[in-house]
Amino acid sequence: MAIGAEAVIAALVAVLILLQSESHGGEGGIGWLFGTIFALVLLAVMSVIAGLAGSAMAVLPLVLLGRAVARRTGRRDSWQLTLATLAVVAVALALLIGSCMLLVGFGGLLVYPVLALSLVVGLVPATLCARAAGNPGKPGARWRVLGGVALGGLGLLAVTLAVGVAAYSSGILKIYEPPRLTEADMVGTWTDGGGGSLRFEADGTVTAKGVIKYEATGEQSGASNCTGKWQLTENEGDRPFELSIADCESLSFGWDIGGTEEHPTVFTWIGEPDSGERYILTRQR
Repeated sequence: MAIGAEAVIAALVAVLILLQSESHGGEGGIGWLFGTIFALVLLAVMSVIAGLAGSAMAVLPLVLLGRAVARRTGRRDSWQLTLATLAVVAVALALLIGSCMLLVGFGGLLVYPVLALSLVVGLVPATLCARAAGNPGKPGARWRVLGGVALGGLGLLAVTLAVGVAAYSSGILKIYEPPRLTEADMVGTWTDGGGGSLRFEADGTVTAKGVIKYEATGEQSGASNCTGKWQLTENEGDRPFELSIADCESLSFGWDIGGTEEHPTVFTWIGEPDSGERYILTRQR
């Protein structure tokens, strides 16, 4: 149950952090809020099930291993010895998993300490709770620990939510919004960093040079070199601005404004928007 509580709190923290990140998927509004709450409730149910499985496969074996080490070394079974055993196992797993990741070309040497620290932080609370719940010298310890984990988890969840709401309400953190550009802000050259560019003129013309074209499947299909007309239209809803380009081959739809006020971008989705991949051009000064 402790692992499940950790997962739900971690998910809530991730949601609060992602609210600041650039996004163009319809975030915000009552519908999105209820959808997020439903997702958290669903995650809570799944986390309880996953927590039971995690306890059987990882937490309980760690507790039993700590007790076995105590018997073999003639030491007193203690929570300190359990934590030491957990740390050794976490380092061994980090070395194994990290080496596999490096073999497939993912990450660098930093992956070892990150994995080890993540395993320790994730397993310590659950392992200590399991050890306390299985204490044969304290009748009813299991139910007391279960109640404590439930109340503590709900309390931490409430505190995390309250802190997040307070941070956004006070303006310490801000929900992401696309930059509000004027037509004058659009004038200039926007490049993809690889040779492709869009040149927006004040008279409403736009010149594309080497702008990559993509099929609906997400595959490249050449590059556009053409001249057309552009227009920035203000909308209501999730997309406050719509950038349209006319009379220019393969560039007549699908453009959006992203980035921040200080570093705006012009982008189009590569393939379906669900893929999350974008072709981005940044403004040059």
